[in-house]
Amino acid sequence: MKRKVNMQNIKNLVTIGCISAVIGMAVLTGCSSTDPKDGRSAGRVKDDKRITEALEKKLKSDPMYKFESVGANTFGGVVQLNGFVANQGEARRAEELARGIPGVTRVVNGMLIKPAPMPVPTGQASGEFLAPTPATTTPN
Repeated sequence: MKRKVNMQNIKNLVTIGCISAVIGMAVLTGCSSTDPKDGRSAGRVKDDKRITEALEKKLKSDPMYKFESVGANTFGGVVQLNGFVANQGEARRAEELARGIPGVTRVVNGMLIKPAPMPVPTGQASGEFLAPTPATTTPN
C-alpha cells in the first residue's frame, strides 16, 4: 500500500514538473522584448512610428514649403529624410523640422535637389538647313 502511494506521489510530481516546464517555456518565449527582425523593442518600434508620423505631419503642413516629395523613416531615433526638394533651403528646413521632433537623436539627409527641367520639344524646326549629302558612285 505504501509503495502504491509513493508511486502515485512520484507520478504527480513528474506531471506537475512537466506542466511547470511547459508553462515556463511559454512565458519565456511569449515575453520576448525585441523584434527578431531588427532588434528593436516593441516600445522602440512604437516610438519610431510616432516620430515618423509626427514628422510627416509637420512636413505636409509646413507654411513655407509643402513637402509633397519628401518622406521619412525612423530607426532607433535616427530619422532618414528622403525624396526631392527644389533647393538647399528646403532641405535645411526639412532637417530643422526633423530635429524638432521629441525623441529624434540624429537626422540623416538623403534628399536630392530636383534637376532642372529638360527643354520640351515644340515640334517646330530649328531653322537650320542641312546640306544634302552628295550621291556617291561606286566603280564596278
